[in-house]
Amino acid sequence: MTVSPTSEAIAARLAALEDFPLLQGPRVRLRGPRDDDAPALFALFGDAQVMRYWSRPPMQDVAEARALIADIRKSMQERRLINWVIADDDDALIGSCTLFAFSAVHRRAELGYALHRAQWGRGIAREAATLALNWAFDHLGLHRCDAGIDPDNQASRALLHRLGFVTEGRQRESFFVGDRVTDSELLGLLASDWRGGR
Repeated sequence: MTVSPTSEAIAARLAALEDFPLLQGPRVRLRGPRDDDAPALFALFGDAQVMRYWSRPPMQDVAEARALIADIRKSMQERRLINWVIADDDDALIGSCTLFAFSAVHRRAELGYALHRAQWGRGIAREAATLALNWAFDHLGLHRCDAGIDPDNQASRALLHRLGFVTEGRQRESFFVGDRVTDSELLGLLASDWRGGR
């Protein structure tokens, strides 16, 4: 397959990353995870309400959070995903924001996020996602970003629509959490729409 110079440039920018890009917003910053983030990461992903619409059950032990941090670092080294910590003014972990499923050839990635319940309704997830999307489109040069949500997750759909994502379809019974199967609502955002909406 012939790869375009634009796609080659995206792959080169990803490969050239030495560490997690540090992205600063007015109230939050996106940074790589540290070992001392494990308790806060467990508090996030161990919360049944936060995990209600995720494709895995809540964590049961802080050791799972430590293992996730190790996996995030390994995945970053392999450029499979960039899973930032959302940190507040005190640099404490209050959430997670991820770009994953990178395809330099097709110039796209997927967006995911989670936020501590205490931070819900404050615009924090929107600020974090905006930082990640600005980096994806402006620095990396992606053409498109996708997102998949549980169709019952009205808050996440509303956030994605405010960011400019468009609902494009639905995959029936596409993932299991234990024995519970659920659909996936598929949303997409083009770089041109992102730039036009700012």
